[in-house]
Amino acid sequence: MKYDVIISGAGPSGATLAYHLARAGLEVLILEKQFFPRDKPCGGGITYKTSRLLDFPWENAVEDTVRTMAFNFRGQRGVTVRTAMPVAYMATRSKFDELLAQQARSAGARIIEGAALEEVKLKDGLATVSAGGKTYQGRIFAGADGVNGKSARLLGLYNPVATGPSLEAELECPPRLTGHFRGMIKLDCGALPWGYGWIFPKENRLSTGIASFSRKAKGLKQSLKEFLTREGLENTRIISVKGFPIPVGGGKKTKIHCPSALLLGDAAGLVDPFSGEGIYYAIKSARLAAEAILDHKSDPERVPGVYQDLVDRRITAELTMVRRMAKVFYSFPRTAFSLIEKNPETAGRMLRLIYGEGKYSELKGAAREVIRMIASSKKTTRLRF
Repeated sequence: MKYDVIISGAGPSGATLAYHLARAGLEVLILEKQFFPRDKPCGGGITYKTSRLLDFPWENAVEDTVRTMAFNFRGQRGVTVRTAMPVAYMATRSKFDELLAQQARSAGARIIEGAALEEVKLKDGLATVSAGGKTYQGRIFAGADGVNGKSARLLGLYNPVATGPSLEAELECPPRLTGHFRGMIKLDCGALPWGYGWIFPKENRLSTGIASFSRKAKGLKQSLKEFLTREGLENTRIISVKGFPIPVGGGKKTKIHCPSALLLGDAAGLVDPFSGEGIYYAIKSARLAAEAILDHKSDPERVPGVYQDLVDRRITAELTMVRRMAKVFYSFPRTAFSLIEKNPETAGRMLRLIYGEGKYSELKGAAREVIRMIASSKKTTRLRF
């Protein structure tokens, strides 16, 4: 059987693309190397703006609703911002991903689990894909298998340096802690260079971790230990600790397509370089891919180029600004946090960005103020914004 689209990976980007295409009547195949429910290291924060991209019931996956953000710098000082709007919904990724896959199946997509990608051959407008010891053919191949997936490498689109390290610890949450962290995300803006630490509340546990947007970051285990100690969690039982890379190339124009093939989400490096948020861009890139495919069903050769243009205009353009801003804030985190302390409205703007009611251009003034403060204290700076 020849499919219209073959997708590697049944995560948020792959499942979303399959859902929209199958619902429109296309023959879609997803090849997923794992079996559901699959474990996925991730804080599990589904931002409000992400929720608005989901057009089916998914609330059963929600374990907590966050309306409070607490910022601090290495456990000291602090700014707390509350909002009537949900900032994010907390979900376990294994449950959330399985729900998205179920929606794709219900729409008519075929999902083969335990089918690890082995080879992709592109010739004469046809993608021949080998996975799990079998071979499949389709008019378009979509790589949606994450930053560690094979798709980008097999297509010759892999950027080997565009990742940063992170380390996540899932903690058992005893009753005495449940109330304290319920409905709140805590962020430590000085947990490690060029990154931050987080605490996300779940139903009966806490997702904690640290991440850096610099591939040169070292000593993550010690930084995580110090972070948990500052938060009074050093004696809390650790369920699991896992490290994983995060794409840090968001905001750079990179090639994410070739004839008859394209990359989505983390596989394409589409992650917010300021917050590390990836689920939103995974789902948004999938919707853009679906738009390109459905608008050019009769001329599939145009799809990859059209998709690249849509991503460049609707995702990369904004992430380019975010990247510049991240450079300012993470180069001088103490100064940036001091500005947030003196002007809590800046933190409020950051929240609006997370839940989708603002744009990063609103923080231009804050970035310029950080540069001004640095320049006045050190007489010179090469940073510009």
